[in-house]
Amino acid sequence: MTESKNQKAKQISAKTKILAVIGDPIHHSMSPTMHNAAIEELGLDYVYIAFHVLPEQLEQACNGFRALQISGINVTIPHKVEIMKYLDEIDPIAQGIGAINTIKNDNGKLLAKNTDGEGALMSLESAGFDLTDKKCVIMGCGGASRAVSFMLGTKARELVMTDLVPEVMDTLHEQLCSFYST
Repeated sequence: MTESKNQKAKQISAKTKILAVIGDPIHHSMSPTMHNAAIEELGLDYVYIAFHVLPEQLEQACNGFRALQISGINVTIPHKVEIMKYLDEIDPIAQGIGAINTIKNDNGKLLAKNTDGEGALMSLESAGFDLTDKKCVIMGCGGASRAVSFMLGTKARELVMTDLVPEVMDTLHEQLCSFYST
């Protein structure tokens, strides 16, 4: 590959920290492009790559993250639930949600959390919405809504939910009540 006059090849060494996204499929992911652009803009010695990990390879992948000292891993479909059994520590909110999307490798100890809800709330707050003690409505009780609902439980006064499948909504309602009653 030839470089244009304005491009400089990134220098990667043994000191370069590795970040990754895993999924199945993963070839379509824009995460490496977006994250590497941000890494370059910030001048960090990191590289972000995508790994195609099949469901039956999750345990080996986690061992590989430890052995290769992969600093951080984003987790996407279909691994957000199944990978949890191979991790060392899971944030209580992520345990309540029942899914993770972010892993930090802390000297071989894989620490996980779910940042979907946190990110959604931060976006709303940065746009000027104060959710503290408010009545909030969640339309749809799928994966992202679950994460947002669990995070809203830390701020909102009341949460109103609706879903096309009443059983899904009822299950989430029961899980939220159980999680926040302890």
